[in-house]
Amino acid sequence: MNLEEKMKDHGFNFSASCGGKGSYTKWIKYQGKRAYIAITDASGESFPTTLEEPVRVAIHDLRSGNEVEPGREVDSLSAYLGSLQAD
Repeated sequence: MNLEEKMKDHGFNFSASCGGKGSYTKWIKYQGKRAYIAITDASGESFPTTLEEPVRVAIHDLRSGNEVEPGREVDSLSAYLGSLQAD
């Protein structure tokens, strides 16, 4: 299974902004409002390309795009996905 298929299994889709920034995103409800989780590489500028690389995970307001919870660094994409299975 490739990375994109694994992300889809967890409900994430690839997303790219008109500025060229790529991420994997998933729509959620956050404090009763529509929001999305964005997963980028550690720089925050591109999408992760392997399960082993460090990632940045942030929650954004769907309407404004502003972060509603400070982004956090995670040691690897596989560790983050594993934490989702534990919830």
